[in-house]
Parts: sequence; structure tokens; C-alpha cells
Amino acid sequence: MVPSIARSAVLVLFVPALLGQTLAVTDCTLIDARSGRATAHNTIVITGDRITARGPAASTRIPAGARIVSGSGKFVIPGLWDMHVHVGAIEDDWFPLYLANGVTGLREMAASEKNAPRQRQYQQDAASGRRFGPELFWTLFAMDAPAIQDARQARAEVARRAALGLTYIKIYNGLSREAYFAIAEECRKRGLQMVGHIPDQVSASEVARAGQASVEHLDGILLACSRKEAEARWMMQHNQNAWKLLLDTFDSAKADALIESFRAGGVWQTPTLVIHQVGVLAEEHKLPGGAPVQYARQDYLKSWPREAMGGPFGGLDADSARRVFAVYQDLLRRMDRRGVRILAGTDTPYPYYVPGFALHEELELLVEAGLSPAAALRAATWNPAEFLHVSRDYGSVGPGKVADLVVLDANPLTAIANTRRIRAVVRRGHLIEADALRGMLAGVQAEVGKRGAAKER
Repeated sequence: MVPSIARSAVLVLFVPALLGQTLAVTDCTLIDARSGRATAHNTIVITGDRITARGPAASTRIPAGARIVSGSGKFVIPGLWDMHVHVGAIEDDWFPLYLANGVTGLREMAASEKNAPRQRQYQQDAASGRRFGPELFWTLFAMDAPAIQDARQARAEVARRAALGLTYIKIYNGLSREAYFAIAEECRKRGLQMVGHIPDQVSASEVARAGQASVEHLDGILLACSRKEAEARWMMQHNQNAWKLLLDTFDSAKADALIESFRAGGVWQTPTLVIHQVGVLAEEHKLPGGAPVQYARQDYLKSWPREAMGGPFGGLDADSARRVFAVYQDLLRRMDRRGVRILAGTDTPYPYYVPGFALHEELELLVEAGLSPAAALRAATWNPAEFLHVSRDYGSVGPGKVADLVVLDANPLTAIANTRRIRAVVRRGHLIEADALRGMLAGVQAEVGKRGAAKER
């Protein structure tokens, strides 16, 4: 169940929106995440779960009886999305963490068969307002060998998943070429997105022609940028460490050609830089400083040191891990400059990255890699809505849109870290102010503390 403190802090806020009452955020600076522009002195009017008006504060009419939230000196952005998460069996204590950090939308990347009914029910309940939490888009666990060996099995499994109502199909590294291209063709026929990793037997240069919609974790990209791609691929397929060969044979011209194929083919990237950063820190025998571990369950805290050491750079020395991370940052900067679309995702719950908090870390890493604060913000707002084909309802602040907003104390366009300075969150018209947000966090902390104490007894 939702922790009691968080539950009481949130459910009292259900009443105004359920009764169709009106909320007005007045005289705020509105951040257009799509264009990267800030417009001062705006008023936003919300009725029920939708934005009904937005315009200059001097001329926008506020209905009688509306609840007024002063936005003077504040900055309003659309609700944030984390586009690579694993919510498992619907961990109720995680959802307050997402909302308290302004994350109002999630893309689940690997639900098990056991957890799929729960995720489907949660998705329906959140969308209808029967349950309070972030919006959820979900898919089943990745299609991979040995379960999927050939084209026949691949097509049958895509058909099964389509019948479940999934809109995107995740793929993984072990797929054969035959299975991969069969999945791609079947997804095209059915209007589904193919997302995920790049199989070891497929080059990153082929994914655009195959129609893969997104690549996660920059998977397979460094391999495709090597002058000795075939040799490195052979090493990887025979469980040999190819990282140093990839670093020593990096070809900038091949990288440019690959990036152009992504741009032309509409292949989006979800780099999840946080997992690569923790990989570097693990090889340096360090742990992320300042991680909000007080909100993490004890079973995660116990397993995270081991899992971090087995992360993306397992087996590399610290200097080589830092070099790989630097190449990833450079590739991401070049992708952004060339028009490849970026999605912000975190792979949470990943070691030392706590749901909700991790997205702000990812945004800061995107900026460190060379994206502008506006581009980083777009990767967590407008881009997710466009990628998921729901920009009619999400991704920006305007009449008719779902009322998912974050009210900030400082401008994220001048410093992306200002996305952490949250004054209030509006989720489907429900206002959660600062005291309630703190109560949600306190509730999670109390709940995980009780669980830890119970296990120790």
C-alpha cells in the first residue's frame, strides 16, 4: 500500500478535481519546452483534469470561485517524463517519489507476465483518475533468445503482444538477424514501435532501415563506430572484452555517418547516462555521493554495491571506463547537434539512482554532455509526448491538454538543476503544494525504515 503519510497528503487533494472545481496559476513565467522560450506574466486556468485557458495574466479571465495559486516569481514547465523505468509489480512507495520530483509520466520497459495485469490495471486507473500517480505506458519483457530463435517464433510473439494491446515491442541483444528483421517487419505491419537494444548480430547502422524507433543506453553504437567492427563483434560474441579495441579504433567519420542514418531514419536515443556514470564510479571504487538512499528499500541497498560492479563497464579499468563515458558524451552532443531526437530515461531502480530523483540527475548529465538546458528539458517533456504519439494531451502547457504541471522557484533554462527546485506539482488537475510534497517523501522514508527495522528483528 501507499505509505500512510504519503497517502493522507495526497488523497485530500482528490476532491477539488473530482468535483470539477477550477484552479488558476496566476502571473507565472511559462516555459515552452518545445521552443525553449520563457514567457512572463502568464495565467493558466485548470478545470477538472484539463487546462482550459492560458494567456497573458492581464487579460486571461479567472472563473469565479477558482482556487488561486500565485505564480509570481515562479516558472511553470510541463510534467516531466522518465522514458526508461522498471516499476515491477507496481511498487506503490515509488510513485510518491516520482510525483514529488515532478515526474508525471513513465515508460515501463520490461513488465513480466506476472506483473503485466497489474501494470495494465494501473495504467487504466491512472488515466481515468481512479488512482493517483504518474501516467504509465508499458510493455512486456524484451523479446530475446533462446525463447525467440527464428522468424516464425518472432512473428507469433509480436502478434501475441499486439493482441494484449501493447503499442511498443522491446528487443534484446541475443536475437538472431532472422528474428530481429522478422520482428521489425511485423511491427511495421501492425503499426507498433520496435524499441530497445541492438542485437549483437545486427549493426547499429542497420537499425534505421529496419525501422527501430528507439535505441536504449546507446547500445551497440560504439561498436558501429569502430574501424574494426567485425573483429570487435566477434570478440563480443565469444564473451571477450572488446572495450579497449573499440576505444582505440573509434572512427569519427563512421560516427558521423551513423548519426546521419539515425536522423534520417527517425531513430530516437534514450542514453540513460546515469547508468554509465555509476559504471565509471564503480570502476573507480566509488559510490555516487549524495544519493537519496533514505528512500530506498533495504533489499536494494544491500544488492546495489554488487550490481554496480557488474554494470555496463564491468571488467574495465577506471581510466578506460572514463574514456568510454567521454566518448558517449561526445556522441550524444553530436547527435543533438545533427537533429537526432533524445529521450530522458534512467533505468530506475538502478543502483544508487532512486526513482524520481534520478531523472534530475539525467537531465544534468545531458547538459554536461553538451545539450542546452532547453534541449535537456525537451527530452523529458515534449519529446516523450511526441514519441508516444500523445502530444495532443501531454508535453506542453495549453488549452485542452491534461493538467500536468511543475511549478519551479527558478528558471530551468538558465540552469537545468533548477528542475529540482519544485514549489508545487499539478497532476491531472490535483494540486500538490510544497508541504504535501515533503509529506510524501517523509511517508516513503518512514515506510522503508519500518520495513528495514522489521527485517532486522
